[in-house]
This record gives sequence, structure tokens and C-alpha cells, in this order.
Amino acid sequence: MKRSARLFLPLIWMSLLAITHTTFASTPKAAIGYLVTNNDNGPGEPDIATFFTIAADGTLSDPMPVTLAGEGIGGGYFAANRVSVLNNPGSPCVFISEASTNTIAGVQALTQTVAGDFSASHTDNGADNGIGMVLNGSYLYASFSTSSTIATFAVQAGCELQFLSDISPAGLSGGAPKAMALYGNLLVVTYGDGSIESFDISGGLPVSNGDEQNATGYASDDFPDGVVITPDGHYAIFGDDASGAAVEVSDISSGQLAPTVLYGLPSGLNSNNVLLSPDGTLLYVSNNTSGQVSAAFFDAATGTVSGSCTSAELRGFDSTFSFLATLATPAPTGTGSELYVAEFGQPSAIGIIQVGSSSGHCTLTEAAGSPVSAPSNGLLSIGVVSTESLGLYSPVPGSTLSSSTATFQWYGPAAATAFQFEVGSSAGGSQYYQSGTLPATTLSATVRGLPSNGRTIYVTLSWLVNGAWVSNAYTYTTGDVRLHIDVPTY
Repeated sequence: MKRSARLFLPLIWMSLLAITHTTFASTPKAAIGYLVTNNDNGPGEPDIATFFTIAADGTLSDPMPVTLAGEGIGGGYFAANRVSVLNNPGSPCVFISEASTNTIAGVQALTQTVAGDFSASHTDNGADNGIGMVLNGSYLYASFSTSSTIATFAVQAGCELQFLSDISPAGLSGGAPKAMALYGNLLVVTYGDGSIESFDISGGLPVSNGDEQNATGYASDDFPDGVVITPDGHYAIFGDDASGAAVEVSDISSGQLAPTVLYGLPSGLNSNNVLLSPDGTLLYVSNNTSGQVSAAFFDAATGTVSGSCTSAELRGFDSTFSFLATLATPAPTGTGSELYVAEFGQPSAIGIIQVGSSSGHCTLTEAAGSPVSAPSNGLLSIGVVSTESLGLYSPVPGSTLSSSTATFQWYGPAAATAFQFEVGSSAGGSQYYQSGTLPATTLSATVRGLPSNGRTIYVTLSWLVNGAWVSNAYTYTTGDVRLHIDVPTY
């Protein structure tokens, strides 16, 4: 029997208006934030969320425990995300599932203040293998492993939740929901029996799209477990509970799941947890039962997986930790810089992997300071909170520009897949510039030919997250540097 998730756990300017963009191959600013663990403390003691500070170089320090009211179970499904992060600008939230008490805690990330514990229906139960979560800006969806239900919560101000309703989906052979991913109006769910299904969430509550099916890997005993959706919403990628390591890809551009394409990976055992790099080029895989991490190249144009690299066995495997689980990256661009992985053991820990990628080759090397001890004996889920100010940061919003040329730089949320940048003479205007859609790697723009007579200009920066545009407005004052001519007197 496989060791698997099924079992465990003014000057007069004459220049023309012009603009250029800068595309960064990696993070333009340090991705400072928190790595958050769900310690999943077992029945009889309160659960704890631990906030580690992420330094500019990706190192972790200063663990801050936040005691919660609910209780965990210390194990369960690998791919059920017990930490879900809402990176709202200025007020990010962290949600922690507590399966023993069937509750979800909301935590205000910047202050580590607990907003409360929130319950679904009295029949929703996740005590056997945990409660998984996924969210967008409006709703949080929670899968309860024991009752085989998915509850919908409305996300409220202050990191609070309001229970709305639940549904009782099941796999083709009766499997319970395990992992979930969403993009726009589509929610994708994996079941414990190897089947998969998608739901329409345009109205908030999930409605089946009628596409439930066994994945292609089912025939070879490769069962989809974890799932992630590409930044453009074109493909769903599944990490399989497998004897070796395998992933599957489904085209979801029609709004439904297409039959999956199965890809075997050459090394590592099991592949329950998957994560795409922020630029969508590398697919990271936890080799849950061999203590390794793999990466494969993903082609966003064709949906194909090719090439791969695998780390050495991480330090402490089969001595201090037994399984690997959730993956996370600190940086919102490129390959994500470092890669974090939850190590389930006694005590648990967080592995740190340095990622290298060039010309179709990749490397995964454990960092010198890895692993970092986590105060938990049941760590399966981690998440990253970005605390860097999202939006325009240079020039400082509201400041006066010193020239008719200005380079604007911004920092977007990790989930952003595109940007738009506009400069106008009135709010929401684009008289001076309209960028059109920019790739997620474009994080600055240089504008030339701006007015220089002391007037106000209006800048709008928008980013695309989960298929929806979010706009942010800023104002600047242009310089009033007038041409001065000295006229000699005689």
C-alpha cells in the first residue's frame, strides 16, 4: 500500500510623449513578508499559527506564535490547504482551518490579531483528514473531509467570515473532496477516488458544470490530489498520488475540464502537492514520500510539461521528518526566488530550496540554513503573506515630479497575471498614456513629455487577479520650472 495522502496525514518642453517598459527577470524589490504555518495542534490543545519574518534574501526568522481558539488534528490529506492567504493591500488576512473543532480562524496578518473563529453548518465535519480551503476576494470555499461537503463563506471586513451554504459533492466512486483551485468563475476539485470535477462559482455558491470524470492517470493508479491553475486560467495542473511521480494537465479554457494528459516524472516518489512559479514557467512538485522536491518546465502556450530536475534528499528525511507537503515562494515574479516546503515530522520544519533556471535547465539546491524548525508535530500547510506596499512606490504617490520625464515603479500582488498603466489629465484619464495589457513581469514604466506647469496628473495602475481587474488611483503634481532668461542691461 502506498505511503500517500489517501492514508495520512515650467521649462518649455518640446519632446514628444513616449513611454518605455522595464521587464524584470526576477524581483525588482525584496519580497518582504511572513511565512505562516498551521501548526495543526491535535485535539485537546489550541491550534497555533506561527508567523515567520521573511528577510530580503528569503531567510526565515523571528517566529511569532498566534494562539487560536480551535483545535487541529495533526495530520490528514497532503493537498488540503489548511492556510489560505488573502493579500489585500494594507489589510492582508490569513485563514487557518481547525479540523478537530470544525472551525476556520481569521487572523489580521499585519498585527497577528485573531478576528474570530467561524463555523459552517453543524453537519460539516473535517475531523478525519482535515479542512482544505481556497479563496478569492469575495468568497472562501472549505472542503470538509469527513462529511464530504464544500462550504461557502462570504469574506467580510476585518478578516471575518459569514457562512452562506454548503453542497455535498462526491467522486465517481464516492471519494471526498481533497484539493481545490479557482480562477475567475471556475472552481476545480479533486476527490479521493481519483476523479475530478469543476464548478461554476459566478453566483458565489458552487454549481457543478457536469464534467465529473476520472483522470487519465486513474487507469494506472495515479490519482489527482493537488491542483493549481495557470495564471491565464487556461490549464488546470494536477499533482498525482502516485507510486512514482506524475502530473496531469487539463485544458479548462472552455469553462469545463477536458480529459487530462498524464506526464510521468523521472525521479522522486509521490507528487501530491504542486505549485506553479509566479511566471508560470516552472511546475514545482513535492515528492512527498522520498523527501525531495522536483521541478518541470511548463509551456503555457501548449500546456505541455517537459524536462525536470530533482533535489537531493532534504536534510533530516526519515530521521526528523517523514513527509513533504505544501510548497510556497516568497517572490511574486520570475521563478519565485526561494522555494519553501512543509516538512511533516517531530518536530516539523520548513525546508528552503534555492531555485536555478536557465536555457531549459533547472537546479534545486537546499539552502545552507535549511531546514528551519517549526513548533509543530503536524505541519502540512504553509502560506506566504506579502507585507510590502502593493501598487506604485516610486515616485512616492502625491509627490511633485521634478522633470517632464518620470519612471514609475510598482509592486503587484503575487497572484497578478497582468497590469495596465494609464496617465491622464483627469481622474481615470489616459490623455498622456495608455499601456494596454502588460505582462506580469513588467513592473515599471518611463513616461516622457509630461507637462511641467504645476498641474496635477492622474495615474491609474490596474492588475488582473483571478480573472478580475483591480484599479488603484494616484495623483502627482508636475514641476513648475519656468524658463528664466537674464537680459543684460547697459
